[in-house]
Formats: sequence, structure tokens, C-alpha cells
Amino acid sequence: MVTARRVADLVADRPALESAIQTTLDAEEPFTFDDLAIDSGAFGEIVGAGIVEEVDDGYRVADREAVQAGLAGEVEQETESDREWSLPRPNRRVAGALAGALALVALFRIVFAFGPVFQEGAVVLSANDPYYYRYWVEQLLATPDLTLSTLPRTVSLGEPLYVATMWLLASLMGGGAGATGQILAWYPIVSAVLSGLLVYLLTKRVTDDTRVALAAVVFLAVLPGHAMRTSLGFADHHAFDYPWLGVTALSLVTLVTNDVRSRATALGVVGLALGVGGQVLAWSAGPLLIVPIGGIAVGLAVVWVREGTSPLVAGGPILAGLLGGAGLVWLGHTTLGWHTTVVATAPALLFAGVAGVFVVTEAVARVRPDPRLAVGAVLASGITGLVGAVVLFPDIWQTLRARASGSLFRSDSIAETAGLFSDAQGWLLLLGFALFLALPALVWATVRAREEERWLVPVVYGWSFLILALIQVRFVGEFATFAAIFAGLAFVFIVERVDAVRPPVPDIRDSIALPNRQQAGAIVAVFLLVGGLGMLQVPIKTNQLTTPPERYETADWMAEQAAQPEWEERPEYVFSAWSYNRVYNYFVNGDSLSYGYARSNYGPFLASNSSGDWYDRLSERAGFVVFSPSDAAGAPSESIGARLGSYGSQTDGGDGLAHFRAVYESSGDRYRVFTLVSGATLTGSAGANETIELSVPISGEGFEATYERTVQTNATGAYSVTVPYPGTYTIGGETVDVSEAAVQAGETIRA
Repeated sequence: MVTARRVADLVADRPALESAIQTTLDAEEPFTFDDLAIDSGAFGEIVGAGIVEEVDDGYRVADREAVQAGLAGEVEQETESDREWSLPRPNRRVAGALAGALALVALFRIVFAFGPVFQEGAVVLSANDPYYYRYWVEQLLATPDLTLSTLPRTVSLGEPLYVATMWLLASLMGGGAGATGQILAWYPIVSAVLSGLLVYLLTKRVTDDTRVALAAVVFLAVLPGHAMRTSLGFADHHAFDYPWLGVTALSLVTLVTNDVRSRATALGVVGLALGVGGQVLAWSAGPLLIVPIGGIAVGLAVVWVREGTSPLVAGGPILAGLLGGAGLVWLGHTTLGWHTTVVATAPALLFAGVAGVFVVTEAVARVRPDPRLAVGAVLASGITGLVGAVVLFPDIWQTLRARASGSLFRSDSIAETAGLFSDAQGWLLLLGFALFLALPALVWATVRAREEERWLVPVVYGWSFLILALIQVRFVGEFATFAAIFAGLAFVFIVERVDAVRPPVPDIRDSIALPNRQQAGAIVAVFLLVGGLGMLQVPIKTNQLTTPPERYETADWMAEQAAQPEWEERPEYVFSAWSYNRVYNYFVNGDSLSYGYARSNYGPFLASNSSGDWYDRLSERAGFVVFSPSDAAGAPSESIGARLGSYGSQTDGGDGLAHFRAVYESSGDRYRVFTLVSGATLTGSAGANETIELSVPISGEGFEATYERTVQTNATGAYSVTVPYPGTYTIGGETVDVSEAAVQAGETIRA
């Protein structure tokens, strides 16, 4: 909505536009650009300022009285507070563009996962870890006596705010497994849209350019590393962290760009407190996400010293927000028992460190306002403080070192613990060519931050999360939040160079002009060039997380078997590769708490050639063994894995399996299910020291095969062999029938 003040401010900044604005007032409405004796640049600025607006057959002045009053200088006085708290009517074109960009964010996270998530009326979450949270939310719903202060220890020390929030939402939806599944499936989409909105607001606040802000949201939509972690059904805790991060960053920019006595600053303080508190309470590694605030504080203090601004005065709202966040976390720790003392004190330590930075730089500013001296003083005080903390609190220091070594600087078979560049092409598949846009813009903004402190917030966050992503790829989603900002900035710069958009005009950036057909084509072409790889990788990376129909069908088949009356006394645990062990066990027995046993034992099980020992270990624990032929690719022929690949038949180097019986095979032979049986023992006699061939046709759900073995008679011609399948066996030219009951009961049958 155009106002007299806005017109007056525009003319004051751009006097040359006054005649052009008057020309639009004098023109007969509706008019077109060709009807006006003004250049295209001036007309673009007038449209961007909202002075004229587009109608069906041309343009008209949006508010003739306001424009005339602005040109005449008839403007009512406004206070700073009035401007801060006024609610401008959003430009319809901008609102529509933002809605479209956010819809794109949601679309890229829904369309490629919808089918795999909603299978046959069931909610099938993506990947393995979401079933850990699904288990706990359902347990909490089924235990009315539990409260926020009596959460299980593994929850209260892990992701208490996340689990508690999902618990609350599921309760409001009526509770039960159905509500839990829907909440966990859709919450990443809500998180992605909120993150997109926060990226827009943050970018707009930092750049003052609506075009850059919209471009940032579009790039966020197609960054694979962010899209996969906020895709439909991927109910890991990371998606829950992103909005808190966005709130924190936006609040910091608000505190940097507003007067310390303004109402906007008060909102920024509250936002910073909530953001810091939310990040730490949501995840035990949340303190890592607030560390960049310390770097931002150092940069701000140095800039303020150079500008002659008091760091203590200018930084007071930041300290207030950090103190509020520290208070929220400590309150959660002391009243609800959430997190360890080390984690709960992290925001307080951050507050103390930032306060120390501001005090030291305040002293420098009063003695000699030299930014280089301020940097030196901060470094010296920081090193002194670190050494003092190590000496005074050795136990806490050792705990922090142990946590860093065990969590941050670890490398194992879990993909998210690998570094961003550990795979030659991993970074490209997670960030696409947008990284080539973002990094130069990040470098430019780093230099720019020396003059405009608002740039310090995305710059420090960007570098910090890039470093963390280099250590562990799990932080690529946090980095993507800020990479999108810099990619959007570079993208607009490029399309300006090819004349696809009009150059930015200071203070006239609350609107966007529609490009003509040629310009639109250029914009699309440039975006496809730099964002096309990301668009292609989003479905690929998303589908790497989703549960294939074959896997769900396998789990569903086992669940049906476990529900049969004859299975009542048998174990229901599913022994499988650890990476999807929780999926199977959730659907079969409801216990998806841990994959620890499968992770420690499944690999050694496949590699072993002692099938009898493994039967003894598993028979009282596991009801099903899920095997994929790819699990044993390249395994020695005598290994259990190789023999499972031949349905338990004898291989070149290994005897046939006696206690593992194939009962199911998925349609594409990607998954086979074996059950553990006592096995029927066949005994008989033939020639001394003779090799006898044994075979039986076998079948199960989805397959038909032949079980084959050889057995050696002893010196007296006797033999004994245990087999896991019922059926009519052919043994040395003779046949013998083995019943299901004999296999289950371990009976001995004379051949």
C-alpha cells in the first residue's frame, strides 16, 4: 500500500523521479508504459514502489490522494515505534510469489515420497531412525502416568523437546498409532515451509531485496541436502531443529538492525531466547548449533569498536536474549530433568563468553577504539578463559572432549557421520551446482560484513555450518539454510547481468516487476543451469530414504505370521541388517527402540561358517531373519550368507543349513525371510564311506526352489543329517516324507 510518506521519502532520495510520478498522475487511466514520456528505468521504480499498479488493461495510480500529498510534502509525522509496529498490507504480487515459492518447497518434499510413505493404508516412515521416535511417542501415549518430568532417560537426555512436541500433537489428534504416524509423517513438511518463510524474512532483512529473498526460498526448495531431511515421512529430529535455527538467526539480525530501545528489539530478544532454548532442548548436540552466536558476537563487537559504538550498549539486547535462552534451558533441566548438566549449562557459558567479549571490547573502545586492538584483546581473553576453564573445571572439559570424540569426530558405517567431501561426489549430490553460486557470494558477504554488520549473521552461520558439514554430513541441512541465501543473492546478480531483471533500487524493493517473455526465458534458463542438478537429485536422495514397497510388504508378511495363534510362544524379533532393522521390528512386534543387536551381530552372522552356533544364539531371540542377496555379495562360499543365498543348500565350501528355513521371497528377490526351526534329523544306512545326495523341492510365499545337500556315511555305512524343510526327500534313490511337525519338533526319521 502506497502512502504519502513513502512517496515523499522516494522523491527525497530520488528527486529525478518527481516529474515521472507527476506524469503518471496527469495520464488518462488506464495507461500503458508507451503512453508515458518517461524512461523504462523510472517507470520500473515507480511500479516497484507501488505508486502505480497493474490492472487488466494497463496501469493506474494506486492511491491518487496519497501520491499527490507525498509530492506536496503533506506528510504526517510518525514515530520510530509507529513505523516498526505498523502492519503494511502485503503487495499481492509479492505475496503470490512467496506463496508459490513456499508451495515449491512443500511440493519437492511431498511428491517424491507420498507413494512410499502411504502404502496400503499404512504410514511407512522413511529410513530407520524415525521409528525410534515413533516408538517413544506411542509408548508415551500408551502410558498415562508419564509426564514431561518423568520421560524415560534415553528421551530426556536425547531429544526431549522434539519427542514431547510430537507427543503433544499426537495427543491433540486423538492419540493412537494412526495419529502418531500422520503427525510424524507430515511434521517435516511443516518444518520445511516454516524454514522457507524464515529464510525469506532473514534474506529480506539482510539484503532489503525481495527478489533475492524469493530466489533464496526457491533454492532452498531444490537443495537436496535440505529437501531429503525435510521430506514427507522422514521424521528424524533434524527437521525439528531447522525452524529454531531460523528464528535464532532472524532474531539476531533484528537486534543488529534496530535501535536498542525499539519494540522490534524487544521481539528480537524474545525470539533469540526462544531460538537458543529450543535448539538446545530439542537435541543433546544442540549446543553445537548455538556456537556460531559467539563468532557473530566477536564480529559485531569489532565492527562497533570501529564505528565508535559502545559494544555493551549495542550488544545489550543480544545478552538479554542469550540470558533468556540460558534460563529456559536451565529451567527445563532443573524442573523436567531434561539433558545432562554439561548440555544444560552450554547456553549459560555462551552468555558468559559473549558478555566477556563485549566487556573487553568496551574497554578497548574507551581506551583506544582500534578494531585490530579489539581483535587481539578478544583472542587473548578467549585463550585465557579457555585455559582457565580447563584448569578450574577439568571434569567438564574431559566430558566435552569425550562427547566431541564420540559424536562429532567419529567415523563409522553410518552415512551421516561421514564428511561432506569424504565421497568424491557427495557434496555435489547434496548441494548441486548451487554451491558454486553460494561460496563466492559467501566470500563477498564476508568482506561486506566489515561495513554492514547485519551480514555477519548469515556469514558466520554459513562458514560455521560449512565446517561442521565438512566433518559430518548430518549438518548439511543447517548449512543449506544459509547456502540458499547466498545462492539466491548470486542468482539475482547473474540474471541482472543478462538483463533478465531490473537492477535493484535502494529502498524500493518491496515489490517485484513481472518479466517479459524473453526475460522469463533467461531466468528459467539460468536457474536450470545452476539449480537443475539439485532438482534431479531431490527425488534420488529422497528415494534413498523411503521404504520400498518390497521392504514394507516383507515386513507386513512377517507381521501377519507373527499374529497367527501358532506363533504365540515364539519370539517375534526380526534379525536383519541394522540399517532397516527398526522398520521391520516396528511393523512385526512394535519394538523399534534399538538396532544395536543387529548392528553388532548381523555382519558377523553372515560371514561366519558356524551355522549351528548361530542357531543356538538366535533360536531363543529371533523369530525371523531377513536376508538380501546383496548383503552377502562377494562372501566366501562356506559362509552362512552364501548358503542363505542358495536357500540353505550346500555350497562348494559349506554344508547345507540345518536350522534356517526360507519361507518368503519378495517379488524382486530383494528380500528373503528365514525362520529358525529345530529341523528333522534323517538317519539311514548305505555303503561305507559313501557320499549320498539329498534333495527336496521347496516352496514358500513368492518362490520355488530345490534344497540340496550331500551327506557322508561313516565306516559302518550309517548317516545322519538334519534338514529344515518338510517335504518328500530323495536320498540316494530312495524317498522319505518329512512332516511340518517333525521339522518344528526336531524329530528323528528313519530313511
